[in-house]
Amino acid sequence: MKIVISGGSGFIGTNLTEYLNAKGNEVISLGSDYFKDTSGEKLRNALTGADVVINLAGVSINHRWSRTYKKKMYNSRVITTRKIVNILNGLQRKPELFISASAVGYYPNNGCNDEYSSVKGKGFLSDLCEAWEEEAKKVTSTIRRVITRFGVVLGKNGGAFPILRLPARFKVATVIGPGDQLLPWIYLGDLIKAMEHIIDNISLSGILNFVSPCQITNRDVMKAIGKRENSWLTITVPGFFIWLSLGQASTFITEGQCVIPKKLTDSGFSFEAPTVEKLLDKIYAID
Repeated sequence: MKIVISGGSGFIGTNLTEYLNAKGNEVISLGSDYFKDTSGEKLRNALTGADVVINLAGVSINHRWSRTYKKKMYNSRVITTRKIVNILNGLQRKPELFISASAVGYYPNNGCNDEYSSVKGKGFLSDLCEAWEEEAKKVTSTIRRVITRFGVVLGKNGGAFPILRLPARFKVATVIGPGDQLLPWIYLGDLIKAMEHIIDNISLSGILNFVSPCQITNRDVMKAIGKRENSWLTITVPGFFIWLSLGQASTFITEGQCVIPKKLTDSGFSFEAPTVEKLLDKIYAID
């Protein structure tokens, strides 16, 4: 099977590429140079003959959201997706499946939301997710389309976990105020297996939430990490100080959503790390 992955050099893309290659697939990773070619020929050649296209492109949101950086966030997601979809729609032999990433930042931070929830949150991140998904929805109906809304992806050597773990390694577990905000999350290994699950199950389409079924707070996860690191104490850092560092981007950390992976669980997907303890067992076993 020929699988093309945009954003394949990132934390998720690198691990997904390695896994799918090991399964005997031909995996092509698309770097930024494929999208700088104004003729589109390089991108078209890469997408031609693909059976599955997975769109993970997008610069990190863990950065101060200046006006310039917001434009980068928009272009790397919305414009990149638009370019991919335009080419896919024009191919004579189209892929069977198009998976395009999004984020749980689409949802509001009140109530609990599954894939059938129609209410969008407010603010830049929600608007960005909506614009990102609208481009993916323009792919022709002859291609099975799945939009995956990622929670915070946790794995040992990348993503958010090393940042969460760092203070605890110095024996101080650090809760981000207020501390009771929910953290929608997913173990990297479960995300990869969920991608494979989508590829193998042709009945799955539309929105899928890529989050653990276990609802946890920032305080829960930081205390659990502190326990593993034998931290001496736990402190709470007021959200105001995070705002000083990240500005508007701090809302991603100081606010949260209750998100439920209903479609994954209903389709029979089994999580390897459905709880924080199972997640930490996986990560610390690697150590």
